[in-house]
Amino acid sequence: MTEPLTLAAPHRVRCSLTDQVWRDVVFAHWPCDPALLQPMLPRGTRPDLFAGSGWIGLIGLRMTVSSVLGVPTPPAFRDFNELNVRTYAVDERGRRGLVFLSMEASNRAFVRIARGSVELPYRYAQVEFTHRGSEFGYQVRRGDVGLELRVRRGPRIAAGEAERFDTSRWRMFSTWRGRALHTPAEHEPWALHSAEPLSCTDFGLIAELGLPAPDQVSALVASRVDARFGSPSRL
Repeated sequence: MTEPLTLAAPHRVRCSLTDQVWRDVVFAHWPCDPALLQPMLPRGTRPDLFAGSGWIGLIGLRMTVSSVLGVPTPPAFRDFNELNVRTYAVDERGRRGLVFLSMEASNRAFVRIARGSVELPYRYAQVEFTHRGSEFGYQVRRGDVGLELRVRRGPRIAAGEAERFDTSRWRMFSTWRGRALHTPAEHEPWALHSAEPLSCTDFGLIAELGLPAPDQVSALVASRVDARFGSPSRL
């Protein structure tokens, strides 16, 4: 049985691996054939479906890594912009989570450490955040590939089933040294706003993953959450 989509985490993260702050978060989503997503998932997981489809998420945010293993991070390490490509999965126990497919970040030192220590798919890129009135945007450039995401924020909304599917994810599934892992996460419920997509243009970043580029997307905006990740364990 698959666990429900809840506004708050179904567990507590008592021993934090890392504390983070996510600001000016832009979510964009579009459907994808689950058969394309399955080979990208950790062993023991399958695509999580909504409306009969798998989903790709494109998430732009301003990141602050407050601490790692309880130790405050140095200024040069802690603040950067990120745009990640993710999808959603369910493990054999019915637990829902997210899987990062690509993580573009503007902090070279953080990228190097995250790739080397926990094998997350971080890559150094130029990630620019723009904010003018109600418009929010992220632009990514890495070599000759890139992406532009711009939305116009609308009113505050209550999270329905679709919004909870896109945002209420309380664990990360990943692979480390060939082993499938899950890492619990916890943060306050999202304060979500509707958003009108203005531009979601792929300049090869999505295509290099072997995924369909966005045609028509749904979008959301959130201002801030304070998140904690716990210790990973094997699936």
